[in-house]
Amino acid sequence: MIDLNPPTVKLICGVTISPKVNLEDIITNLENAFGLVEDRSKLIDFTHTDYYTKEMGPNLKKLLLSFERPFLADNLWLAKRTTIDIEYIYTKDGKRQVNLDPGYLETSKFVLASTKNFSHRIYLSQGIWAEVTLIYADGKFQKLPWTYPDYLENEFITFLEKTREKYKSGLNK
Repeated sequence: MIDLNPPTVKLICGVTISPKVNLEDIITNLENAFGLVEDRSKLIDFTHTDYYTKEMGPNLKKLLLSFERPFLADNLWLAKRTTIDIEYIYTKDGKRQVNLDPGYLETSKFVLASTKNFSHRIYLSQGIWAEVTLIYADGKFQKLPWTYPDYLENEFITFLEKTREKYKSGLNK
């Protein structure tokens, strides 16, 4: 018999910030939307692309957050729409000061939401697509041809591995 219930996954959010904004304020807004942050990666320099520089300025930083509250995979589109609203709070003169990338982690993959369509993305709802960004195989996370290089940083891979182990142990309870 087919299980029609969406899987419960671990909500993850990538946070890319300008030095002009207060990270703790952003985290408070995210916690108001998604519940308490369970863990966070180290804050690293965002240097793999200058894609956001024109909009957000130089010296960007990035970290990953995981949330305590169980998350239903079919709500990923809603998480992305919510983070768009939070980004708007930090928009000055039409330019964002923060970029939020919600996604989810399960034992076999890490999935990110996007507002941009592409050949490897699947439409969810309300102008939101999803992509499998990393797969977990042979005991480690593995990149795909479209994986953004910042998600391959050792700090982020370590964070996702640790979060995956916590998630797995929670499944067994």
